Amino acid sequence: AASGTFMEACKDKRAWVLFVIYGGCFGVELTMNNVAALYFTDYFDLGLKEAGIIAGLFGMMNIFARSLGGFMSDKFGIKYGLQGRVNWLGTALFLEALALIIFSRTEWLPVAIMSLIVFSIFVQMSSGATFSVVPFVNPKAVGSVSGIVGAGGNAGAVAAGFLFKGDLPWPDAFAILGASVAVIATLIFLLRFPAEKPAQQALGSLSDSVA
Repeated sequence: AASGTFMEACKDKRAWVLFVIYGGCFGVELTMNNVAALYFTDYFDLGLKEAGIIAGLFGMMNIFARSLGGFMSDKFGIKYGLQGRVNWLGTALFLEALALIIFSRTEWLPVAIMSLIVFSIFVQMSSGATFSVVPFVNPKAVGSVSGIVGAGGNAGAVAAGFLFKGDLPWPDAFAILGASVAVIATLIFLLRFPAEKPAQQALGSLSDSVA
């Protein structure tokens, strides 16, 4: 029954780990979409047009970065199995965090723009890498796991948004957010899959369950 598969998904800690991880990538991406233009107007004295163009570069990376994250995950999965996918996800998250911290500390516009673009690439690659792991958590409850993980993005955006509501300077808010993502990246150590299942076998079991 559908309710049974949903309860199975809820009982799997890996689904909730991915919930938090997705909050640390897609949730942070949503937050940046909301504040990027204002940040460049307030802290770099740019006009709304210039700031909007720069903020648009952040979203433009979506054209390829999210799918690239999934593509890279497939490559690591084929070569190293499911743990390869997980390790790639952790790496992408850590590089996302590093780029965001650099962005938060720079006061020189060219470096800020470059670090924003690098951050954009890795935050969206992390989102793609997250959902490349989702089908392997519970092949019989892929939809339920996807729902739980997807909700983490909105929850992460709400949580991150509070950093920009008070009196905290926005550079410090970005730095805290970057440090938080770095901590979230360590959660990949809680994502464990049966060692005897390489990616090809896992894909096969997934296909069997769908058929």
